[in-house]
Amino acid sequence: MVKRAQSLPLNTIILAIIAIVVLVFLILIFTGGIGKFVSATNPLGPSSNQTQSAQCSEYGTTIETQIGTSTDPNAQLQMLANSQYVLSNCSIYSPYSFTLYNGSQVVCGLGSNYCINLKGSGCSPCTPPDCIPGCEIK
Repeated sequence: MVKRAQSLPLNTIILAIIAIVVLVFLILIFTGGIGKFVSATNPLGPSSNQTQSAQCSEYGTTIETQIGTSTDPNAQLQMLANSQYVLSNCSIYSPYSFTLYNGSQVVCGLGSNYCINLKGSGCSPCTPPDCIPGCEIK
């Protein structure tokens, strides 16, 4: 008579290993550990400049739509001065142009040396909502 050693079947061992791996991944996901691993190994994610540029572009598109609802160029400029695009300094560094109702172009993203004055006095310092920094009317 041949005696066989007692052991677990190979299928059971493989299933146990798979279950342990799945449990480890679930623990990493629910504790946030997988995010640290992915961010450390993914250098191709968007940089902060790309993210800021995308945000400024979104602000510009939003205010362009709002400006289009008015037929008064002064009101349009005031909307721009009070917009998130200007308040977040996107008007200084992020190029965008707006067309006013009278056909004038407001070109932004020209740097801190440019300013559209809305109150009629000097533009130094250029602070919204009295002026629009980084822009000029063409």
